[in-house]
Amino acid sequence: FSSQFDIGIPSMTKCCNHHDRCYDTCGNKKNDCDEQFQSCLSKICRDVQKTLGISESVQGKSCESTVQLLFDAVIHLGCKPYLDSQRAACMCRYEDKTDL
Repeated sequence: FSSQFDIGIPSMTKCCNHHDRCYDTCGNKKNDCDEQFQSCLSKICRDVQKTLGISESVQGKSCESTVQLLFDAVIHLGCKPYLDSQRAACMCRYEDKTDL
């Protein structure tokens, strides 16, 4: 949600970057962006678990816990960043012409 937060897993960082771009696109709904973010993160966990065969292990549960933590963060702390991003992204082209 538009803040630097390196979680140490490059593919998850890509999900964060996509989430930021979603917030930064005029007209996108916060809920849609957040659900896409959760889906992206969950897919990475599933892929890692499948590749490494760790679905029921401590590492597998740790990945799922990380997804839940990040999703909860954007749900509970993402309102202001979302509104700020939408405000910046949805500026009218003619907004600055007030002295006609």
